Amino acid sequence: MELAQLIPGEGERSIIAGGTRSGKSAFLEWSLRTVAEERPSGMNILVDTKPRYRAETMPSPVSPRHRVSAAKLYKNWTAGPMVPNSVRMNIWSDKPFAGLFNNPGEIVIMQGESQADWRRMLKILDHFVKVHKKDRERNAWVDEALDFYQRNSWGIDSRNDVFYRASRVGGERLIGLHLGLQELGPAPKMILKSATRCTLFHLVSDTDMKHLHTSMGIRDAVSPEGNYIFRQWLREPGGTISEPVTGKLELPESYLKQLSRT
Repeated sequence: MELAQLIPGEGERSIIAGGTRSGKSAFLEWSLRTVAEERPSGMNILVDTKPRYRAETMPSPVSPRHRVSAAKLYKNWTAGPMVPNSVRMNIWSDKPFAGLFNNPGEIVIMQGESQADWRRMLKILDHFVKVHKKDRERNAWVDEALDFYQRNSWGIDSRNDVFYRASRVGGERLIGLHLGLQELGPAPKMILKSATRCTLFHLVSDTDMKHLHTSMGIRDAVSPEGNYIFRQWLREPGGTISEPVTGKLELPESYLKQLSRT
């Protein structure tokens, strides 16, 4: 089975869950790459809070529509995969969207590691979701979505829960929301309930499986066993959950060499 058979369609809400080093982040990234390649007219933002991804380019300070190398931004990094055909957004610019979403298939990366950065990202994503773009698909890919939530499931910015809003209106506005989660308990239940697709890798604790049961109707008692093994479920048009597809994520050696060893 090819990854292209497992990627979300336009306006889908998907959950990619799994413990550390289970394959969750890589699956999310390669799903994004595949969507951008197969549907190049779409607008894709990768939200990176570690940060861990390297953008290939950034907008030119002279002319934002043009690109310059972003290599200098990562010269002190020891690891982190390079996302091909990607551009780094300046989240603190007065016009963060200037020059973006003009090149077919280009992936926009917004990144930062402080809570101030994350709150700024939420404001930018709020605009991304609110604006109407007829017939143009939009996707937000959030690698560590729980960075935007507290342990009680309240957002870090109580006035701006853009993920909840996107999960409610996404289907009608061609807005896809794809959240990477290391655990399911702290995730807001309404967001889990709105998901149309769930991809599950091995979890640290199988007590998390109860959240998939109560929110999505997935009745499996345990998460997948084995390195990079996953199961994927779809919500059917009538509301029921499909039988799972089981697969193993296989990544090229050239990619694996870019990752952290721990």
